[in-house]
Amino acid sequence: MTYPTKVEKYLSTYALLPGGCPDLSGEWQHVLVVPCYDESPGFVEDFCRTHGSTSILLLLVINRPVASPSTVNQELRDRLACWPHEAIKPGYTLLRPNESLGILSVDLECLEGETPRHQGVGRARRVGCDLALALMDKGSITSPWIVSGDADCQWPPGFFQQRWPDEASAITLPFTHHGRENDPISAATLLYELKLHHYVLHLAALGSPYAFHALGSSFAVSANAYAKVRGVPLRSAGEDFYLLNKLAKVGSIHRATGPCITITSRQSPRVPFGTGPAVQHLLETGDMSSAPLFYDARCFKTLGGLLKVFNHWVNHPDANMEVALEQALGSDIASSVMTLLQQWHYQKAISHIHNAARTAALRQQHTHVWLDGFKLLKLIHLLRDSHYPNISFIESVNQAAQWPIALTGTAPLQVRQAIYENLGWQF
Repeated sequence: MTYPTKVEKYLSTYALLPGGCPDLSGEWQHVLVVPCYDESPGFVEDFCRTHGSTSILLLLVINRPVASPSTVNQELRDRLACWPHEAIKPGYTLLRPNESLGILSVDLECLEGETPRHQGVGRARRVGCDLALALMDKGSITSPWIVSGDADCQWPPGFFQQRWPDEASAITLPFTHHGRENDPISAATLLYELKLHHYVLHLAALGSPYAFHALGSSFAVSANAYAKVRGVPLRSAGEDFYLLNKLAKVGSIHRATGPCITITSRQSPRVPFGTGPAVQHLLETGDMSSAPLFYDARCFKTLGGLLKVFNHWVNHPDANMEVALEQALGSDIASSVMTLLQQWHYQKAISHIHNAARTAALRQQHTHVWLDGFKLLKLIHLLRDSHYPNISFIESVNQAAQWPIALTGTAPLQVRQAIYENLGWQF
């Protein structure tokens, strides 16, 4: 008796394939999924100029959230209609700019109507990635990687010829925000990018498997791992973070090096939180460099102490946990942290981890699965709100202990350069 693979089971049970997966007349090595809501067609033309000789299927998912103007996607539709195209089935159009490049336009608005507000970009990215997986299963895509992007990105020449570790569940890709000199939006976006790096670098210093950048515009996911975690969460924002959080539990998240994907600095109301809203908030503060944007490094030091205590607990479940926590963190902080741990039923988790894993190494793995990226972020937010308030960029660069890497200057561009050198990124 033959059993269905993870991919086959996912496609038959969980995949969102409106109208069914189309049969395409062609085969491509790579696939790139890009949700499109109120986007200019210029990014498609730029992509064709840069990657026209690459064997790749650019999968565009045109979507429109509830209550948005009915005309927001018309410019893109009109431009795509000018190119030679083949109507595969209602809602699906295949364009062939040349022999190597294919563009599959999926009009989600035509297929499903307006996208529910609470699902937003998560649904669009999910449909695109599910279609990519189905096309892989059909043999139309030969690469095992689904690359996720956004319409405000430019991928460097040769980007899709890279090789990534087969054992990884996902790859986070180098990125940089392109801005203009003396432009407030560019300055705000740069500061927000530095905040993301600051968080990731601190988690990396703790040895956390959740030390990754979670941007929908710059990651690739293994087909098998994608099926294993049941696809992109249907969320209006943060779908990238929650997907990678799941993927980190079934395999390693590999951080790629090399040339950066360039992301255009822009204001965007597309999502309720993330880069766009953060940039808008910074613009409203006036003096952006003095805005309390960065987590205090003491939050991460405290988190490191908690992780050591927790690893001890799972190996010695009879130990007095409250006393150990007080000794490691101090009574006030220990009390705050214990309240949150109790909400998460930590005692049950400790008992389960201890009994489920026979060695300390396996217990540590199980601990990382339970104390995942979402819980780590909640703990950081607890420490921020109750003990160590956020600090400004200026405060962070004037205190060496605030950064887990050596900085060679205090200006935002100098800090970014030091970070890129540490990560092995090029721009």
